[in-house]
Amino acid sequence: MTSLLCLAAFFAFFAFLYYGLVRQKSQRLPLPPGPKTSMFGSVDLPKTYPWKTYAQWKKTYGDVIYIHVFGNPIIVLNSAKAATELLDKRSSIYSSRPQRTMVSELMGWDWLFSTVPYGTWWKRHRTLFHQYLNANTTPNYHPIQTDETHVMLKNLAATPDNFLHHVRRLTGAAIVVKAMYGHQVAPEGDAFVALADKALASLAQSGIFGTYLVDYIPLLKHVPAWIPGAGFKHQASEWRKLNRAMLNQPIEMVKRDMARGAAVSSFATTELEKWYNSGQDPDQERIIKDVAATTYAADNSQSVSAVQSFFLAVTVYPNVLKKAQAEIDRVVGSDRLPTFNDRMSLPYINWIVWECLRWNPVTPLGLAHSTTEDDVYEGYHIPKGTTVLPNVWNILHDEATYPDPFAFNPDRYADAKTNTERGINDVPWAAFGFGRRMCPGRWLAIDTIWIAVATAAAVFDISAPLDAEGRPVQQTVEYTSTLLSRPHPFRCRIAPRSEAAAALIEQCTQT
Repeated sequence: MTSLLCLAAFFAFFAFLYYGLVRQKSQRLPLPPGPKTSMFGSVDLPKTYPWKTYAQWKKTYGDVIYIHVFGNPIIVLNSAKAATELLDKRSSIYSSRPQRTMVSELMGWDWLFSTVPYGTWWKRHRTLFHQYLNANTTPNYHPIQTDETHVMLKNLAATPDNFLHHVRRLTGAAIVVKAMYGHQVAPEGDAFVALADKALASLAQSGIFGTYLVDYIPLLKHVPAWIPGAGFKHQASEWRKLNRAMLNQPIEMVKRDMARGAAVSSFATTELEKWYNSGQDPDQERIIKDVAATTYAADNSQSVSAVQSFFLAVTVYPNVLKKAQAEIDRVVGSDRLPTFNDRMSLPYINWIVWECLRWNPVTPLGLAHSTTEDDVYEGYHIPKGTTVLPNVWNILHDEATYPDPFAFNPDRYADAKTNTERGINDVPWAAFGFGRRMCPGRWLAIDTIWIAVATAAAVFDISAPLDAEGRPVQQTVEYTSTLLSRPHPFRCRIAPRSEAAAALIEQCTQT
C-alpha cells in the first residue's frame, strides 16, 4: 500500500501543479466554498454515508460545495434549487458523466448506458430504450407485472419469513427478465436472479465516485497488480466476470431459443430479429445487449429498494397499512385483487409509492454528472470537467420542502393544491435523477412498485416481529451506505388478513 500511495502522491503533485496553472489562467471568479485541501491539494471524502456528511457541510458551506481531490474538481448540490437550476435548466452542459476508471474500465460496466458520457453513442441507446419504455408504452407490461405480483403473493403466503427474497425476485428480476428476454423466472428464483444480486452488489460497493484512488488518478490503472496496494485490480477482475455474465448470458439464451424456434416474444427477440434481417451491424447488436441489460440492472435497483421500504415502513408505522387497507376495501372490495384499472381510485396507494421513493432513496447521491463547459452559478466559477454530485438524500429530506422529513407519511401528498401554494411536499422525482439523464425506466419502476404495494396491502397484515415474550420488537430503520442503498436485512410478520384474503391468494396459485 505504501508503494501505491507514493506513486499516487507523485501523480497528485503534478496534477495539482497543472490544475493550479490552468486555474490561474481561466478562473476569474471564485470557486464555490468548500473544505480546505491538504498539502497535496486534496480533500478526504467521507467513506460512509457521504450524503449525510454533505448534508452537514451544507450548514457551513451552503447549497453548492466545492471539493478538490487529486486534480479532480467536484461539486455537491445540496438543494433542489441548485440541482434544478444546473442539472435541469442547464442540461446542455451538465448531462455528461465523469470518467469512472474503476467501474467502467476495470470492472467492465461500460455497457451500463446510464454511465456513458453524453453524445451520439448514449443517444442511440436512449432512443432504443425509449421506443419500448415510456409513459405510453409501459402499460404493455401490466399483464406481466400483475402475473408476477400474484406469484409474489403465493410465495409470501407459503414462506413469509423469506419475504426479502420474494420481493427481490419480483422487483429485481421476474418482471424485467420476462419483458426484456422472455424468460420466466422460477418462483423460488433462478440463476439470473442470483447473478444480478452478485453483480449489482459489486456495483453498489464500488459505485460512489472516488471510492477507489484510481478514480481520481486514472494512470493507476496501469500499475501492475503485484505492487502492494494494487489489490483493487484483482477485485475488479473478479467483479468484471459477474457483470459480463449479467450482460451476455441472458442474450445468448435468447439467441439459442430463436435458433431452435422456441423464443418467447420480448424486447430482445424483436430487436434481434430486426438485426438479423438488416445487415447485422455489430454496434447495433451491442446496443441491443446494453439496453436489455441496463433495464435489467436499473429496474432491479429502484424497485427492490422501494418495495422493501414499504414492508419496513408499515412495521414502524402500522396506521399506514390500516389506511391503505381501508381504501382498498372501500374501492375494490374483498372479492378480487386490485388492478391497474383501480389506480386513479386509490390515491393513498399512490402516495405510499411516492413516500417509498422519498423516505430513503435508492441512489442517495444520484448518479454523477459532468460539465462539458465552464459555467457560472450565483457568482461562482464551475470549471469544465467538474464532477457534479446531486445529494438526492438531502434534497428529499429538506424539512423546508418535506416537513418532518424522517417520518414515513403518505398523507403529506394529500392536498396537492395547498402543497403547491406553500412549495412543499413535491412529488419526489429527484429519486429518478435530473435533466436529460433522468432515469428513463421510471415509469416501469413506478408501475412495479404500485402493483406490489397495492396487492400486498390488500391481502396481508404486515407487522413488527415479536420477541420471546410475544411483544412487538421495535424496528430499526437502517440502510446500506453504498451507491445503491437498501434497508439492512430486517424481520416482519406476514399473514393473510382474512379468510377472503387467503382465498384470493389461493386463486392466484391456481391461475
